[in-house]
Amino acid sequence: METSPHIVLVHGLGRTKHDMFLLASRLRATFPKSKVHSFDYHSRRLTLTEATQSLAEYVHKVANDEPVSFIGHSLGGILTRSLDATHQGITPLHRLVTLGSPHNGAVIAKYLARYRIPRAVFGPVLSELGSLSLPPQPRQLEIGCIVGATNTRFGFMPVFGEDNDGLVLAREAVLASCAAQSSLMAFHGLMPFSKKIADLSARFLAHGRFE
Repeated sequence: METSPHIVLVHGLGRTKHDMFLLASRLRATFPKSKVHSFDYHSRRLTLTEATQSLAEYVHKVANDEPVSFIGHSLGGILTRSLDATHQGITPLHRLVTLGSPHNGAVIAKYLARYRIPRAVFGPVLSELGSLSLPPQPRQLEIGCIVGATNTRFGFMPVFGEDNDGLVLAREAVLASCAAQSSLMAFHGLMPFSKKIADLSARFLAHGRFE
């Protein structure tokens, strides 16, 4: 299997690059000719714009103008879409796999952002995740969406009243313009550690599809 020369992993809100270590290890075994990088950023301190700028600088540094693909968990997928929308010419952007990313905004983020303590804990990006305004059509990236779902109306968290992965609604994790999507029984916080998800991600990075 072949993919772009560089693969950048982008963690989610409140996580660190260490949460992506198992996924990185699996990808290195699958793509020995590619360099796998784990981007780290202060997800609870930065706005989406500030985090996007940090990612742009990182990609420019590690990719050296070679094509780069991404896997983004939750906020990491949104951050990579923001990079695609706002930073042109840093390096060729190839493919992106999003793991439970709330492409249409997250209901839970909008709810939590109403309260002072969650805002203090999760930082300025919490309010932004409640109502995203990214372009619906990517500029460069070919995007594949992995959705955590139970195929029931209760999901992992019945309080939502519809299918969800315990944090993000199944419908929120689907981008209308994505090239492919795959739904499977997966809890939001555990997605980066799943071998099944690693295999699906590798397939999309190599072929642009999950089948």
